[in-house]
Amino acid sequence: MKKAMPLIGFVFTTLLVGAFILLTSITMFSFDVIGDINNRTTLTEVNVTNTAPILFHVEISPSTVDLVPGSTTQVNCTGYVEDMNGWADVKGANATLYDESYGMGDGLTFGNSFRYNLTGCGCSQLESELYNATCVCSFDVWYYANNGTWQCNMTVEDNYGLKSTLNSSGATVNTVIGIYTGSSINYGNLSVTEYSAEKILNISNFGNVNINVSLRAFGGTSDRNNPTNSSMMCETGIMDLGYQRYAKEPGLGWELMTEITNTTTIIPEYTLPVRTNDTSHQQDTNNTYWMVYVPVGVSGRCNGTIEFWATQT
Repeated sequence: MKKAMPLIGFVFTTLLVGAFILLTSITMFSFDVIGDINNRTTLTEVNVTNTAPILFHVEISPSTVDLVPGSTTQVNCTGYVEDMNGWADVKGANATLYDESYGMGDGLTFGNSFRYNLTGCGCSQLESELYNATCVCSFDVWYYANNGTWQCNMTVEDNYGLKSTLNSSGATVNTVIGIYTGSSINYGNLSVTEYSAEKILNISNFGNVNINVSLRAFGGTSDRNNPTNSSMMCETGIMDLGYQRYAKEPGLGWELMTEITNTTTIIPEYTLPVRTNDTSHQQDTNNTYWMVYVPVGVSGRCNGTIEFWATQT
């Protein structure tokens, strides 16, 4: 049985009137406390908050990008994330794919030749890992994207707004040389000894380097060796190479136009630069102008082939 422990206290009471002490009393009191007083219980607590995700690796695939002339090529930027709150806590990702020589920029300036941006990229569980996710941003890269080294900068975000950012190593965008022309030149209905009207044929640079343009012609559509030395083969007769001509400028007239040949020949001073405008073709597309003369001795439908070649300047 615990022994009672006495506690003694004193209370002093003083009454003041003006500057004189009229009465002073001293009161003494005591009481017993049963038990020990050297044992206390303290509660502990901690608030475990959300843990930020860690983006630990970013890669570009393919690491060597072969662009498609005149079209787009899919390039993926993939981020690998660890989140100790579980992979499902990773909300999504944003990424910028950019030409290394241009850098990330101000985050506001983008163009198909040097910098792409995607937001809201999806994330999913990495295999069966409980705390790991992959986030993929898939870019449609245009044919005139600069050749050289590109990088991807990715930022991942969790459900609480915490973020992690990392840059990839470099990937190589290869040089692509491409050319596009209209599919046909239709001179219409003509009589023998008649000159056609001037027809326009557009030529476009469909690659990511400046190009020179060369051409050759042959009669018909199949025999590139052109044994008949013709520009067109008709139901009756053939049209020699000299009866089809072209020019770089409009309105020169037949006599000043250039005769086509069966030998691949460069068009002098006719360079098409790389496309730079994302909304329309400009200097990367130019016109050529064509005429035909119908000689005596041919009749019926006539056809021929013109081959165009692009070479890097």
